Amino acid sequence: MSIFKLAALKLGTNSYWKKPIGERPEFYLVYLLFYFFPWLFKTPSSADIIAAVVAIAVFLPIYFHAHKQSGLKGIPHIVGISAIGFALSPFFGAHGVFHIYAMVQAGFIRPERVAWIVALVTTVVFSLFSWLTQQSWWDYSFPIFVGIITAIGTISTAGRIEQNTQLERSRELDQQLAAVAERERIAQDLHDLLGQTLTMVALKSEVAVKLFEKKPEQAKQELEEIRDAARSALKDVREAVAGMNKTTLNAELKRAQQILTSAGVALTIEGAVPTLKAEVDQVLGLAVRETMTNIVRHSKAKSANLLIEETAETLLLTVEDSGIAEPIKEGSGLSGLRKRIESLGGHTNLQLTPGLRVSIQIPDWQPN
Repeated sequence: MSIFKLAALKLGTNSYWKKPIGERPEFYLVYLLFYFFPWLFKTPSSADIIAAVVAIAVFLPIYFHAHKQSGLKGIPHIVGISAIGFALSPFFGAHGVFHIYAMVQAGFIRPERVAWIVALVTTVVFSLFSWLTQQSWWDYSFPIFVGIITAIGTISTAGRIEQNTQLERSRELDQQLAAVAERERIAQDLHDLLGQTLTMVALKSEVAVKLFEKKPEQAKQELEEIRDAARSALKDVREAVAGMNKTTLNAELKRAQQILTSAGVALTIEGAVPTLKAEVDQVLGLAVRETMTNIVRHSKAKSANLLIEETAETLLLTVEDSGIAEPIKEGSGLSGLRKRIESLGGHTNLQLTPGLRVSIQIPDWQPN
């Protein structure tokens, strides 16, 4: 790909005129002046002048179009530029300058190995033409030497530009992936936060409606708990959006007792919560939140058991309900739970018992 096209891809078409002059193709037209250098020592004929004007008029559109091409599409332009030089050989002027232009175009062909091949073939063809037409030693040796040096430079430059372009695209891809990951994190946090709270609000609302006439004081208490839960959820949502949700395992165990009691599910907790790393504490808290929400929504269980076991190497948290679980089909909640645990190097196992048993193992859970 041409250096100018690569620059256009990076900077955009509207930024063309903001590019340094050295990155614009018209800058390199200055080398056409070398064609007229011999005219300083000998006056050209009318035919020489007409031939030069016609050749340059044909060369310019080919030259500018060549800089918009990439890959093997640049080869016809190289052939055309070389042919212009060959056509000018009978006339007075440094026609070898067109060979140099052709070598520049060859250097920008990708992949690099093709550029080397095209540059070599172009050099051989120019050499054979010069020999067959009995050009002077100076007429062909200087363009060949300068053409080889130029091709080496352009091939190297094109390689660096290609690498820089790939790195830029890689950085853009990393930024896009990071944005997607952040959106998934926020979506998962919102699911974890609102799923449990809205389930509790629905349950307590049903209870409040049933108690409204017979036990208004108890109905009022249920409504107050709904109000408090809504306020807490609003706070948590704001923190989640800001990436500041700092729930803990202890906090979620207390909330689990509340929601399961409202749903008529007896929760038994075995084992004490040890001192945990902050990231482990938050992930386990979110795991408890998700499992409790699933129990209330799907299990139809009457009881649930939560067991915390610890060893020097592993922390095991198991949640099991007495409901009748359907075949396991991971939704966004359980899938997000598994991803959170795996991010800590842990493992999640789901098993029908006939209720649902969720076992979570996390290594390296102790704070340093």
